[in-house]
Order: sequence, then C-alpha cells, then structure tokens
Amino acid sequence: MALMAVNGPAAASGDGAGGPDSVSVRRLTALPEEELMLGWDANVELQPSVTLNGQLYFFTGPRITDINDRHLKLWATDGTAPGTRSVDLLPASVVMDHMTLSAVPGRLFFTAMSLGTTGRELWTSDGTAQGTHLVRDLQPGGASGLRMTASLVPFGRSVLFAAEDSLDDMELWKSDGTEAGTVRLKDIAPGSQGSFPLVLGPCGEAMLFSADGPEGRELWRTDGTEAGTRLVRDVRPGAESSDPAFAAVLGSTCFFTADDGQHGRTLWKTDGTEAGTHPVSDLVPGPNEPGLSQFTVLGDRLLFFVNDSGRLELWKTDGTEAGTLPVKPMPGSHGFNEPGPTLVRAGARVYYVTGRVDSGLQLWVTDGTSAGTRILPTMETGAPRTLAAWGDALVFITTPNLWGSELWRADGVTGSTYRLTRLPSERNFVPKKLLPFGDAMLVVSTDAFAGPTLWRLDRDATAPAFQGCPAHLDVAATSPQGTEMHLAPPALTGGQAPFTVRTSHPEGTPLSMPMSFGVRYQAEDAQGRVAACVIDVAVLDLTPPVLKGCPAQLTVSARSPKGAIVFYPAIQVTEETGGDIVVTYSPEDGSLLPLGTTRMTMTAQDRAGHLSTCSFPVTVRDGQPPTPACKVSEVRVEAEGPDGAHASWPELTSSDNVSSQTTVTGSHASGDLFPIGITPVRITSVDDVGNSTTCEIQVKVRDTRPPVLNCPADVTLETAVVSGTRAEYPLATALDTVSPTQISYSPEVGTPLAPGVHSVRVTALDAAGNAALCSFKLAVEYDPTSDMQRGLGCSVGGSASSGASWAALLFLGWTLTRRRKGAAPDA
Repeated sequence: MALMAVNGPAAASGDGAGGPDSVSVRRLTALPEEELMLGWDANVELQPSVTLNGQLYFFTGPRITDINDRHLKLWATDGTAPGTRSVDLLPASVVMDHMTLSAVPGRLFFTAMSLGTTGRELWTSDGTAQGTHLVRDLQPGGASGLRMTASLVPFGRSVLFAAEDSLDDMELWKSDGTEAGTVRLKDIAPGSQGSFPLVLGPCGEAMLFSADGPEGRELWRTDGTEAGTRLVRDVRPGAESSDPAFAAVLGSTCFFTADDGQHGRTLWKTDGTEAGTHPVSDLVPGPNEPGLSQFTVLGDRLLFFVNDSGRLELWKTDGTEAGTLPVKPMPGSHGFNEPGPTLVRAGARVYYVTGRVDSGLQLWVTDGTSAGTRILPTMETGAPRTLAAWGDALVFITTPNLWGSELWRADGVTGSTYRLTRLPSERNFVPKKLLPFGDAMLVVSTDAFAGPTLWRLDRDATAPAFQGCPAHLDVAATSPQGTEMHLAPPALTGGQAPFTVRTSHPEGTPLSMPMSFGVRYQAEDAQGRVAACVIDVAVLDLTPPVLKGCPAQLTVSARSPKGAIVFYPAIQVTEETGGDIVVTYSPEDGSLLPLGTTRMTMTAQDRAGHLSTCSFPVTVRDGQPPTPACKVSEVRVEAEGPDGAHASWPELTSSDNVSSQTTVTGSHASGDLFPIGITPVRITSVDDVGNSTTCEIQVKVRDTRPPVLNCPADVTLETAVVSGTRAEYPLATALDTVSPTQISYSPEVGTPLAPGVHSVRVTALDAAGNAALCSFKLAVEYDPTSDMQRGLGCSVGGSASSGASWAALLFLGWTLTRRRKGAAPDA
C-alpha cells in the first residue's frame, strides 16, 4: 500500500462521479469479525436492525453456520463514527436471540436465554444496560416461555408474540414491556394443545394473525384486547385449514391469500369483519394452485406476481374481480413454486430485476400498466443488484468489474439513470442491503485497506470523486512474466483539501501475466469523506507477434506447365511475452502454384489469440527459355562456283518445359546460297510468352579443290649449238570452276637448256591457293646439221634419198670433230 498527501485543490478532469445528486461516503466503523464472501450476506444485512431514539441497532460478528450460534454482537450507531459502538445490554450469563430484535417507540424487545435460571423469555431495554430487564418469566424456573424462532411484532407501543405459560400451550400474547402489561390475549385452543398463532400483518387498528382452532388454521384479528381478539372468517368451512397468508393493505382493505378448498390458493380481502371478508378473484381457474408473491402497493392498486406452473406474470388488483388483471409476463423460465423478483416502490413507480447474474440481469420499471412496464437501459451501469428506495428515486448497487461496487440512481425515465458514487469495495462481496437511516443510507462493504466496514451515504453535491476511473483496463505485458505498475493515479474533483490518497499498487509493483488485478485508489478529504476507485487491470499479451522479412512480392519461374513448387521465405517471428506461437500457411509451404499470381499468406498466432499476417503476391511466370534449335554448330561445304555454295543443316527443333509451342526463326534458311568464307546463321527460338533462345551455326564455304591442269605432251628440241638451246614448248591448260588460275612453268619458256632431257614442272594455282601440278619432258638434242638444213632450205623428209643425205652430213660432221680432237695436243 502506498500513502501520499495532496494539499492542493483536486484537479478536475474527465467525466463526473455521477449526476446532480452526488453522494458522499463516510466510514462509520470497521467490522473486523464479519466474513464477507461472494454470495454471502453480512450479518448487518441478514439480521434484524431497528431504530430507537435516533440510533440504529444492528448485529455483527462471524458467519452463523448453525441456528444455535449466539456469538453475534449488538451494535448501535447515531450516524457518526464516534457514535458507532458495540452495546452490552445483558449480563454474561444471558444470551440474546438476535433474530428476535424488535423496537417500539421508546424501547427494544428481544428474547434471551438464561440457562438454568429463567430459560428463554421476553426482555426489554431502553438502549442501556441499566434499562434492560426481563419482562416476565412466563414459565417460572428453567423452562422457556418463548421459543427460539419467536417473532416479536410491534403493535403500537407493545409487541405481539406467541408464547406458552405451560408446555405446548402456545397462544397469542401482548407486552408493553412491563410484567403487568404482558398478558395472553386469548386462549384460542383451551387446554394444553395451543393455537400456535402466527402474526400476519396490520389491518386498520387491528392486527391479523392465523391460529389453529376448532375450525383449523384460519384468519383471526386482534385489537390488543381479549374481547377484540376473534375469528374473522372460517374461509374453509369445517376442520380443515385455509392457511391464510398476509398480502398487503390497500387503503382500508386488507389483502391475504387463502385456500378455500374449492379454488386453490386465491386472493382474498377483508375489512376485519366476517361480512367484509370474501375472495377477490380466482386468478388461475382450475385445480392448479398458483404461487402468489411480492404484494406491493402502488397508488390505488396492489401489484403482485402469479406463478402458474412456472409461468410468471405481474398482476394488479384494485380489490375488485374486474380490476384484477395481468400486467406483463416475465421473460425466461421459472421454477414451479419460484416467487417473483422483489418489488421495490420508489415514488410513483415500482422496480424489479429479472434474469440471473450469470446470464444477465435486467432492471424493469412499472407504473401498473402494460405499456408502462418496460426495461430500463443499464448498459453503462453493469448488472443491477441491490435495490432500495431513497426518497422518490430508486438506488441500486452494480458491479462494474470483479472488484468494485457502485451506487446508481434511477427515477424510471429513460436516460435519467446515473452513478451517484463508487463504494469502497473488495472482490467477492457485493452489498445485499441498503439500510435507511434518516435521510442517509448505511451500507456494509469491504474496504481494501481496512476490511469489512460500515459506511454512511449522504446526498452531497461537493463530495470528492475520482475522475477517469475506468472499470476495466488492459495493460500490455512487457515480458514473459508480465509488467510493472506504471499507471498515473486518477484525478480528484470536489472535496476539501488536504487529501490523503492511498493505492494498493504503488509505482513499480510487479503485475503478473495472465492475471487480473484490482488496482484501488482511495482518497479521504478533510471532512472524512472518502472517494474510491477500483480499476480491473488485466495484464495481457496485447501485442501480436512481430514478423520480419516479409517480402512485398515474389516472382518465380515455372518448371512445368503446372507451375512451380514455392516455399515461403525465411520470415523471423518474435513474441515479446515468450509464449508459444502457432504459424499457419495458406497455401501450405511447398505448394504447387499455377501460372499467374497467387497470394501466399503466413499467419502467426500467439497464445492470446493475436494474429500477425505476412501476405504477399507470388507470380509464377514462364521465365524459362526454350531449348536451342541448333543441332550443329558448324556446316562446311565446298564452293560450287564463284558465288559460293548452297549449305544445309539438320532440321531445327526446339522444346519448352512450360509452353506448349515454340517458334523457330533464323537469319538464313537451310539450303540457301552462301558466299565463300564464314557466314554466321542466327537461329532464335521463342515460346508462347516471348522467352527466347538464340544459337548460331557457322556456315563455312571453302574452295579446297585444285584446278584441273592439262600438261602438253613431251617435247624434243634440236639444236645445232653444242651448248644447247632455249626452252620452247606448248602451254599447259588449267580449268577451275570457282576462281581464275595462274599457271607457272619451271623452267619457263626461254630458259637456256643444255642438250639432254629436261622435266618441265607446271603449276596451276587458283585464288584460294589450291595448286595443281603436272610435268612433261623436254628433250634438247644436238644436231650440227640442224641449222644447215634450215639454212639450205633442206627439209628433212621421210624418203630414202633424204635419209641418205642426212647420213652423209652427219658423217661429215663427225669427221671434222674427230680431227679437232686429234689436233688438240698439237696446239
């Protein structure tokens, strides 16, 4: 707990604590022995409380678990903290029966047990120990004149009660607090049997009660005298009982329910006389006996609930059969004998709550008409719980969260429902009762800083209040363990400085996850007025997982006409609270995606249900080019002529894993004429979406064939010159289909040749450098006469005379030669 003082004026901000009738809250006293738990009633709420001389008397103490428990203590309050105290009226040997406490002007009545002396008898008190005494020992000695469950009903300045002055002789008694004034009113069942009277309620100047007499249990009345105590009517004639039960008083008419033996339990009315007692209406004709409950006067009508075999309806009556009508059926299902919800009259309207806490409660208002019976919107208030009238308005307690309670106001007009104050409260207890005390209200609630406490509520337009106090607040966890308290205290408005402000969770207090905490703030001003605020703070995983590496888009290449198998990229998933994360994929990781665009989504969900999504388009496209169409990379052909040659290659075919068709085009077609040299042929394959592949075939046109060379036949040259002669011979011929040729000779024409046989080599060379070779023989013969013959004009013929002449010349030549050789030495 943190404690801080605020000396300056409270800062006003946000919405107000309520409407114009704001309420202040003051602490009267702590109730340390009260055990306040969810679904339990505090003893202050459950046990009787009465007002005497401006003081409220009530009981408090540990929870009662057995009817014989007598450990509750009587307290009294004058509405101030100093005037709220425990009251010891009895000696230690006498134990008060707390459930019998009653009050009439000027005194208290109750029963008390004195073991071994007087037994259980009637006691009275003026509120002091000195003014407390036994009224009368009805059964002298240790026997008891009253039973533990005795009911003491105020009647003027006296009380009426059932008592016995001998064993089992239970009759109706009256006491004014004195021994002499404590008397039996009538011996309805003479003898030791007893009539066992049950006081029902007032009717005019008299009191109605039921008693067992010769007529059975029937309706009686008393004015406090024996003569005025008499049977009203034998509703069920004979010895059987009508078993009357009190309903309400409307003007001078008293209503009760009874079973006349013919119509089941129906509504009756009486003026206290036999003639004036008769049934009002057979509400539900037939043998079924309806349940009648919650009789409440509203103006000149009486409202009540009728349960007909589980069908619950709101009814009204003006005391006549024609004026006894259903008003509105109640929603939902009800038990066979389940009573209707409590009706609370405030001003000119009656209020009640339907439904259940676990399935939703609804606040209703009625003016006694069907049209005027409707649900009051209370969405902002939370479920309405405890209802009470405060002046002409209804006040009720709601629980905006698990930890707090608030007091709200409604006047039955839609839109006029607002909060009056926030009550200091604790988890697991909701106040069940608002105790009127003058113009104030008292309520028991649990103070988170002091335990069970009795509080006083007053209308106070200047009451302090916290502003900006939400019923619920979600706080984000900052670690796997939770977080720390870092909430700024709500601002204060109203009140009188200085303020003492406390909080249950100071700055830095660890808040575990996943848990809900009631973070409480309480401020007390200089006048002791308390402002409360309880925020249901839930430490939650409020942030979704963080995804890193989510791509904006992906593009992948198809591997087949069906598409491509695609895997999600590596996406980092982090969670600040450290909890487990469930990752899902749509489509699944490794799915086959078709051609086109598909959205892939990865979703990460943490243990709190928060989702983070990585979603991106994936485009599967045909990005794979077709296979090259070229089957060869080179084609070699021989030139056919000067223009080159025609070249061909294998059929061009291309395939594609995705596209069903491909188109093949080229810079040249197979069979085209190509010039001599190297010509690149570009072949392009294109699929359906335009992916292309290019390959190249080099077409090489070559001239590798030599010219066709024709050499002349062998040639013989005769010369008269002994040294020889010059070469002469016919020219060779050369033919080349591609290019011109050049012919060269060795030895060339005109080359001097000595007599003898020579080889002439002929070379034919085309433009590509291809060479053709051939040779022929050139014989040079020496013939001295060859020149003479040419000079004499002789001709060498083929006749005998010509031969003889050639022989003579040769001989002459030979002789001269020999002579020259022989003469050489002489020289």
